Amino acid sequence: MNQGVNWTITNASEVALEGMFDAKLDFVDLHLDFPVVFGTYIPGNTPYMQAVGRSSSRMAAFHRERLGLINDQYKKYPQVVELISKYTRGFYGPFSDYAKKRFKVHVRSQKMEDINAALYTVVSGYVLPFTLPDDSQALVRKFTGTAVDLMQNKKAAMAAFLQELFDTDFLTSLQRDCLKVYKPIFDAELPLRPALFLDVDSTYAAGKTAMRVSSQDFTEYREVYKDMAEVLNRQLVLVAGVGNLIERGDHNTFAVRTSKIGKQLSPASLDEYADVALGNKLQDLDSRWHTIDPLAHDNELRNAIAHNKIDYDDVTQVITYYPKLEGMEREKKREIQLLDYMHRLLALFREVHRLHHLVKCLNYALLIEPGASMVKRP
Repeated sequence: MNQGVNWTITNASEVALEGMFDAKLDFVDLHLDFPVVFGTYIPGNTPYMQAVGRSSSRMAAFHRERLGLINDQYKKYPQVVELISKYTRGFYGPFSDYAKKRFKVHVRSQKMEDINAALYTVVSGYVLPFTLPDDSQALVRKFTGTAVDLMQNKKAAMAAFLQELFDTDFLTSLQRDCLKVYKPIFDAELPLRPALFLDVDSTYAAGKTAMRVSSQDFTEYREVYKDMAEVLNRQLVLVAGVGNLIERGDHNTFAVRTSKIGKQLSPASLDEYADVALGNKLQDLDSRWHTIDPLAHDNELRNAIAHNKIDYDDVTQVITYYPKLEGMEREKKREIQLLDYMHRLLALFREVHRLHHLVKCLNYALLIEPGASMVKRP
């Protein structure tokens, strides 16, 4: 039981008891796969039975199936990370050998489109438990259909967009950034397990139950959120570019926003938009072609982490952060549970993973026809 799991218990002391649990002491039944609650001991009321009560037996079974997939795959997470490393370092020969040996994925040729296909075949399979059902397939169809439509019906404008992506090497560097997010998610699979259950917990959204995580510590994952938010920040440049093409036929043309005195507030180009702070980026996305998950765009939490304006109580698992610039003072605070933080991290990862499909789609547009011939190469 619990093979390979090393338990570390902090801020606890052994209490001598006679008989059943003392009703005057808080009781918590620890469980790695489900959120846990403190309260009075009730025989048989395990975290699993409580979870079924907060969702349904069908949805709890769905959660178990996802966890079963993680249990089958987690030992190979380091190998997935190694495969990604070989790709990002440009070791395509060793990459092909490793993909075949470790994952039984055959790379058809040394063309980049075939190497990419092998890479994403592996990554998609191992990241599947952390995503939402059917999310990836629907988005791939949507992004591909949008790109094909633009290449067919707005050929010159799409060519100019692809040319800028090629000339600036933006896609290549962004793809590397996207690929970096998978290792920390694999590393966080234990505390993400109860966060995954919140997908099916009908009481969580209503805030009826304060729940906790049985494993790990917030300090191990605080920087992950900030780093992942920076990747989203860059991905939004692509969302804006495609939206501008759809709405106005030019990736550099944003809907005009002006101040009360007539000063232009909207970016003058996509390059200028890239420098806009993450918290202000959504206001210039006027196209509804892709909607960003609001839970994934918590700029206040990101800023608090970036500026070290955040505290964590590992006894209560309460994270306190200060989202506003207040000089030397720290008055306006917000509090969330560690479980809620892991849920927000999961939401952010899912949005970054969704938009990685857009990166992949535009990358293929540069590699294969008809997009490949639209770009002038040195």
